Amino acid sequence: MEREPLDVAAFLDARADLILASACDVVGRRHLAHYDAAGSHETEHRLRVLFDVLVQCCAAHGVEPALAYAQTLGVDRLRTGHELAEVQNAINVLEESVWSTLIADAPAEALAYALGLVSTVLGAVKDRLACTYVASVSSKRPPTLRLESLFQGTEGSHPS
Repeated sequence: MEREPLDVAAFLDARADLILASACDVVGRRHLAHYDAAGSHETEHRLRVLFDVLVQCCAAHGVEPALAYAQTLGVDRLRTGHELAEVQNAINVLEESVWSTLIADAPAEALAYALGLVSTVLGAVKDRLACTYVASVSSKRPPTLRLESLFQGTEGSHPS
């Protein structure tokens, strides 16, 4: 098996404070109702939990922890009246902060791999979150992405 071009989990972990500070700042400027009401400390905690799940998944090359987290997140945020768009917005802000950091600091030859890994994990979170929201208002279970097929046949794929 070919060695991955960058230890994405270690890269992100080393830059966690920078990534989270940037994401918290942007979430604050977007004035997302429930995040404003929760306050900056709670917003930082929520983003930190998601970030830690992202790092865990990047280290394991698997999305299972992200899917479990997204399911719990969806149920919790539905219970507290968060709109799906508001939660998706916060996730997108974290993803943008991670992308910016990768683009600024990662070796060019590792960017495609790193961005793909991060996007796969956070895409899985957003997909499961959306399915959880849709399932709450529908009697039919919504379809979900078949994530195992996304990277089959690519150099960066890891067997399950």
